[in-house]
Amino acid sequence: MKLLSEKNLSWLIGVGVFFPLFFRLSKGIYRDSQPIIDSQGVLLTLPLPISILTCFFALVFWMSKLKNARLSLTFVAGAFLASFLSLWLGGDGITAPQRKMLMAAQVILPLIGLVVGQLVGDREKIIARAFLIVLSILVPLQLLATWFQGTLILTHYLYAFSIYSHFQYVTLIFVCAFAYSVISLWEEFKIWLCILAVMMVAYVTASLSFLTIFAYLSFLVLFVFSRLWAHRGNIKLVLGVLAVVGAMGVGGVAYYDGMAGQRPSVEGQEGLFNGKFKTLAEGKIPSNVQERLNDWKFFGSAILESKKTLLVGHPQPMPREIKSSPHNWYVDVAYTFGLVGLLPTLLLIAFTTYLCWTQRKTLPVQIWWLAGIVFYLVVIDSNFKVTLRQPYPGIFSYFMWGLLLSALLPAAVRKPSA
Repeated sequence: MKLLSEKNLSWLIGVGVFFPLFFRLSKGIYRDSQPIIDSQGVLLTLPLPISILTCFFALVFWMSKLKNARLSLTFVAGAFLASFLSLWLGGDGITAPQRKMLMAAQVILPLIGLVVGQLVGDREKIIARAFLIVLSILVPLQLLATWFQGTLILTHYLYAFSIYSHFQYVTLIFVCAFAYSVISLWEEFKIWLCILAVMMVAYVTASLSFLTIFAYLSFLVLFVFSRLWAHRGNIKLVLGVLAVVGAMGVGGVAYYDGMAGQRPSVEGQEGLFNGKFKTLAEGKIPSNVQERLNDWKFFGSAILESKKTLLVGHPQPMPREIKSSPHNWYVDVAYTFGLVGLLPTLLLIAFTTYLCWTQRKTLPVQIWWLAGIVFYLVVIDSNFKVTLRQPYPGIFSYFMWGLLLSALLPAAVRKPSA
């Protein structure tokens, strides 16, 4: 039983929720050399993350402690109820409900991360340590695999396994895990984290992802500023840190320039980038952003089609031959399940905000950083991608949200008697 102590299980959860190992029901571990651009929604061939198995294992192990995650379980129950109401009231009596039921499963499955996150907490910083170890192995390994394959653009193929959706989702999850490791372990592992921060510059630049690069730069600037402010009397330290950060920025630009001859092939292969960096530099709206705006307008007009579609959604998700996704989780859920489908998430966002606000004077700075990570994943990233219904990023995002709730709720309970 010692092998399954709560401490060991926390290590297992930290690694299992974050490690981007995928398997397919029909073929085993996903290790294709060519990336899957569109799985067409076929479950047997869809790469599924091991975080699903990790979370279910944790729930079985902690079955007797589920009462400690009442808020998360209430949220999951609310999501089930909202999906059921939409399925019941949103049908037209003609369209088969199978596709809408599958969509409901996609939306609900990642919620297990919320429950596990609230149960495990991270008061001993085990999750942060697990993230740091995985990052320290995979970031240099993925960069080396990228260079060995003769490219500077981040590869998904790591020989022993491949990473699914490495451009769209995984790189941002790596940045969020890095940020969480830094805010939790800075005082213990400064040098280690600084070395990893340098490698992360190459990693995020090679990802060619706006949201990933913006998240990393934002965190780096804010964290460095906070540390410099705390040591503002030490001029030599301030100048030294600014010089290092400046060198990292120059290195990132040089790395990006080195990809100049390779970017067109990736753009043509996946249709994801279309010269967006060049377009942005010219002061224009990148084509991928304009495409999202057009998709939101298209889906939005369908959502407002009638009172019924607004409240309980359409009989089925948007047909893939018309549009596969609105690139926005909230719009996606509103189209299929209506406002009733969004209600549980909006309420949980509001309640989390309320907890942060009522404890704003007493919360440790690390919790505010964690709240910022959750905000970026749940509000910013999910408004540009369907993050919360993708198994890997969805489970991770809800897991981090659960960690935040586990830190907020005990203080909220103690406050009245204080």
